Amino acid sequence: MARNKHPEETVAKILDVSMRLFTEQGYEHTTIQDIVDALGMSKGAIYHHFKSKEDILDRINDRYYENLEWFSDPAKLPGRNGLEKLRHAFRHFLTDPAKREVDRLAIHHIVKNPKIALLTLESTFRDAAPYVEGMIRLGMADGSLPGVTHPHEIAEVLMLLTNVWTGMFPGSREEFAAKLRFCGEFLDRFGLPVLDEALQADALNYYDQVLQDD
Repeated sequence: MARNKHPEETVAKILDVSMRLFTEQGYEHTTIQDIVDALGMSKGAIYHHFKSKEDILDRINDRYYENLEWFSDPAKLPGRNGLEKLRHAFRHFLTDPAKREVDRLAIHHIVKNPKIALLTLESTFRDAAPYVEGMIRLGMADGSLPGVTHPHEIAEVLMLLTNVWTGMFPGSREEFAAKLRFCGEFLDRFGLPVLDEALQADALNYYDQVLQDD
């Protein structure tokens, strides 16, 4: 069999078609066979690049971040200091239509699907927390976050609160709003006043558009 000379193009096609099917049919109602049929490829071609449907979803999420120019270089983030850059990053992820589209694909299946839940937890500690820690350390250095004494730990706690506690278990709108207020007050006590009123308002809008059950 001839070797694929452009594997990156094949991967991009698989991700594009999968995202379309996940959006149209729902993640849980889309099978690998559906993706195979839509692409006109063999199952072997799909499994050569992805181990499972969950793996495809994870890669769709990764691709979103890879396409953000400033994600690999926090210096390019808008903001005069570390705190402003951190708030901008959170605001972007809460309000960006492309991010909301990715999040809607399987947001209501995370808790029900152990594989997706595990991928979310792994990504939280492997990718998100270190990224946030970098901006926190920047804020400590430039004086915008003088009260932070444990940047590594507070970065992990911040991402657990946002990605897991509020993201995976949002509850009702009232419960979600109460969690946001608690998170803001809790983080303030550890020198990280990132969840201000404006950002909490963005998070509530995100709840209405993405997290709330239909």
